[in-house]
Amino acid sequence: MNEAEDLHPIFTKDPEEWMQFVYKKVSLVTDDGVEHVGLVYTVDPVSETFVLVNFDGEDVKVNIVVGHCVKAVSVLIEDSEMYKQRLDRLFRPIAASKMTEEEIRNQQTVVRMWLLKNRLPVEVSGPQGENLSVAEALVIQPPYGPDNCVSNNEIILGKIQGLIKNMPSDQHEW
Repeated sequence: MNEAEDLHPIFTKDPEEWMQFVYKKVSLVTDDGVEHVGLVYTVDPVSETFVLVNFDGEDVKVNIVVGHCVKAVSVLIEDSEMYKQRLDRLFRPIAASKMTEEEIRNQQTVVRMWLLKNRLPVEVSGPQGENLSVAEALVIQPPYGPDNCVSNNEIILGKIQGLIKNMPSDQHEW
């Protein structure tokens, strides 16, 4: 075996190849011959696992298809905008799902300005500019409250959560 064959696909496959499936309706055929059809919410580039969602009226079914079982992938419906908002709302915190897009953007601006006022390096990040990134060590997701902070560094996490909790009440709207 040569060196390229020994490498995990995460080192040889561009993540953009996986991103082409997100928000599209696909058919996955597994090694046991079973076909799984659904809307792709995400694909894990390390395990190559697909998270498929199917809407049946008010019911939502989530199916996780482990990457090593997938033998074939074909796109059935390309129009990703048709499903994007509905899929994104599924995995947002309840508070965020009750807010309009404008309210979420306003809250993002309020929190961003508060962090900048406290001399923290904060940038808008995420595929659609939906997150705030603080010093590349912490991410704040909608609706930008203390519970929406994500970081591997517990000290930074605690400090930023405290800062957001102590934001003057005339500053925040959530």
